Amino acid sequence: MFPTSAAGGQVSLWQKCIQSTYLFNHSNPFPMHFAFRSGLLLATVLGVVACSSGDGEGSGSAVATSGADAWRITETGFGPLRAGMTVAEAASAVGGEFSVAPGAPAECSYAEWPAAPSGVRVMLVNDTVARIEVTDAAVRTESGARIGDNEGRINSLYVGRLLMMPHKYTTGKYIVVTQPEDTMHRIVFETDGQAVTEFRSGREPEVQWVERCG
Repeated sequence: MFPTSAAGGQVSLWQKCIQSTYLFNHSNPFPMHFAFRSGLLLATVLGVVACSSGDGEGSGSAVATSGADAWRITETGFGPLRAGMTVAEAASAVGGEFSVAPGAPAECSYAEWPAAPSGVRVMLVNDTVARIEVTDAAVRTESGARIGDNEGRINSLYVGRLLMMPHKYTTGKYIVVTQPEDTMHRIVFETDGQAVTEFRSGREPEVQWVERCG
């Protein structure tokens, strides 16, 4: 009676909603007043709209930070998002909404990105991606580093590629990951003297700015 998907008979959430409301309307053995039927029809329409909004087809979804499809931080960016991209290029790369906040200063602001994982912010400078900032342990670098790792682990993951500098505000350090073939992009870990408290990646000079926007 009802359509199935081309992949082998599994119907979508939207189709299931239509099926359930159809069966309810046509299997009720009791006669219903016209006004009640009209109200039920309106409820059915609203229910289908609600189901459609919950169906994954065509809707945006949060960026994965675990599993095979997880995005990882590299010296040049986060997953397909790269430092140096324009806002329009970044929106295309992330496959969804990505924009400059209304009224944000061009010289330094943070992107509006609804699908961004918790603890991830993207700094924009002159409508261009400058760096990605991470404050959540769920987000890892391509080499596996994350917030909470001790300084020894960072040293072991990036042997021979680190520069260390004292932190401006704490007794910790800035640990800068370099790569000889690319002098324009870095990962910068901040520590409290023992473990990583946050990190960022992106292009020079913004990736090494101590202060944030605003």
